[in-house]
Amino acid sequence: MVKNKKAVEFIKTILNDIMVEELENYSDQGVKVSTHTYDVLKIVCDEILEKYKDLEIAKEKIEFFSLIVGVILHDLSKGSIRKRNETLSHSQVMLKKPEYVIKETELFLSRIEDNLNLYLKNEIKKNIIHIVVSHHGKWGKVMPNTEEARLVHEADIYSAKYHRLNPIEANKILNAMIEGLNLDEIAKKFDCTVGVIKDRLKKAKIELDIKTTKQLLSYYKNKKKVPIGDEFFTKRIVETDRLIKNVEKYGFKRLLLEQPILNYLEDIKIFEEKNK
Repeated sequence: MVKNKKAVEFIKTILNDIMVEELENYSDQGVKVSTHTYDVLKIVCDEILEKYKDLEIAKEKIEFFSLIVGVILHDLSKGSIRKRNETLSHSQVMLKKPEYVIKETELFLSRIEDNLNLYLKNEIKKNIIHIVVSHHGKWGKVMPNTEEARLVHEADIYSAKYHRLNPIEANKILNAMIEGLNLDEIAKKFDCTVGVIKDRLKKAKIELDIKTTKQLLSYYKNKKKVPIGDEFFTKRIVETDRLIKNVEKYGFKRLLLEQPILNYLEDIKIFEEKNK
């Protein structure tokens, strides 16, 4: 008998839930919330492997199921808040109304439990909810106090800092300008704001010590390529572009389910039987 069959079924049901699927409809700075979700889990998994080297050893220190589900649900309110046209942003809710996040997560998990007739052990459920409500750390109202929550919080910060920006860069913009598009048309073409377009052109001009966009365009026509920013910014652009393309190619559900820690889940440690 497969030891993680119920756990994987539970996770798949979460991923197929409309509230989670709708995260693909919302973006932050050009990156889909679902893409960020996958990125956070991958960063967490990479961190665990780097620290423990062996997942068999790591599973004795870290509760993998809570971690996986906590990551999937950590930004759930980004969708529900926008869908309901709430006045507070996700960040404001995390800081001012954490009870909103707690209640939403509790109701979501209960719905999945009832749907599958699979019931989480109390400590598992509490840890998932804590991961979700504490993932902003000092920028929210609740600090992470479990190892799983700490890992998710740190991965969320890393993903937001390095991998949450529109990957459009100066060379693509300049090529579009040569095609005759104006800034508004370019912004529409690349699904970003005119402000992003101006920022990317500014970064290229700074690197080349060029004052005007006309000079930058002339340089591009001559050299066929311009620097897109300093080393740090270039790294962020390249990594974010790679992340987005990977998720677009394979889908965030598939990529989440392919994470190796799923193979180390044990149903007996996750679920308890309850009579309906």
